Amino acid sequence: MGRYERAAKTSLKEATALASGIITTVRHDLRREEVRLEEEMGDRVESIQSILNEVASIQDAIIAGSSEVKRDLQKAKKKLVKYGDRELMVTQIIGAANRLGELKALHLDAVNRIQGALARPPSAVDIIERMTKDLLKLSGSWEASAREIDESIADVVDANAPIEMIELQRELSNNGYDLILAGDDRAPENIEKCRAKIRELAGEESPED
Repeated sequence: MGRYERAAKTSLKEATALASGIITTVRHDLRREEVRLEEEMGDRVESIQSILNEVASIQDAIIAGSSEVKRDLQKAKKKLVKYGDRELMVTQIIGAANRLGELKALHLDAVNRIQGALARPPSAVDIIERMTKDLLKLSGSWEASAREIDESIADVVDANAPIEMIELQRELSNNGYDLILAGDDRAPENIEKCRAKIRELAGEESPED
């Protein structure tokens, strides 16, 4: 096994270990964020659940009370038309108006309570924004780990030519192989032609280039 193959296997082994590590880290980080999200969202809903139930009961009571007052008012109006009982009608109107005021105040109080509960931090949006920021911070750490994987793989490929290849090029260029290739025709033009042939086959750039 050559040294580059050994280096490649070593680098790939290291990259595999790093990849496994980052997968474990990301999975752990995401699970931790998931657990925290569940807890915070659960607390958020629980914190307003009792108020929501109370307000819902109040709203139902307001509906029932409004319907009852309206029925009594309509009954009194019919009696006024039928019997001319104006005194009963006046009493009923005053009572209905007073009761309506009470129902409105009750409704306003319910609205204020639910709005206050909804405005109490952290809101569901606050929780998501917090999680998003945390994930951005974590992603920076993940990216750094991922860069190590790429660098480990990149180390396998050496942009510099192996010394053995450089030595071979020097051997062909500097030790008279052009003369051997020229044979008996030692004319300068033929020798240069043979030298150029060696350079061309060896992938060297010609002096004109």
